[in-house]
Amino acid sequence: MTLSARVLTALAIAYPFVSHFGATLGAPVVPLLWLCLMFWGSLPGRSRSPFLLSLALACPVAAVIAHLAGHADLLLRLPPVIICFAFAWIFGRTLRPGRTALISRIGERMRGELPEPVAHYGHRLTAVWTLFFVILGLECILLGLFASPFWWSLFTNYINYALIALLFVIEYPIRRRVLRDLEHTPFIDSLRGSLRLDLR
Repeated sequence: MTLSARVLTALAIAYPFVSHFGATLGAPVVPLLWLCLMFWGSLPGRSRSPFLLSLALACPVAAVIAHLAGHADLLLRLPPVIICFAFAWIFGRTLRPGRTALISRIGERMRGELPEPVAHYGHRLTAVWTLFFVILGLECILLGLFASPFWWSLFTNYINYALIALLFVIEYPIRRRVLRDLEHTPFIDSLRGSLRLDLR
């Protein structure tokens, strides 16, 4: 089953709300199964990877078993940690010697070859995003261990996304100031261009 990009986007946008109500109303199995649906829907229609298919089958089974055992709330606290550290890895692995930093790669796709100061700025900004997601991941671990379901959900489903948006907003004027000789596109156009890129 492969869902369209629009359906998957709608499911992803709705997930924080589903997760919040599931966590605070004592029904954590609902957002867990919601995640399983998103995972199933994102698999290629003719995927023959035994690992992916096995994982897709194991996820809902694990969710149901955790629910029956009374530990679905603990399982629900794992995805934010995994997501944050996955993004940290995606950004951080491009900082290795001989690699082009992810932000610089985005700039190259949008503008072509970058001047050295711009490429250097992209490298530093990639490091900032890497550190940012590591901090968010550690925050999710601490909240998962010590916070109530309400406070855990408030941060992981709402405040953390607001912090990500805030970093985007704060970085744009800094970029204009540091790279003042660069011709800058409007913030919204820059954001849309980044989201449209296929960086696989």
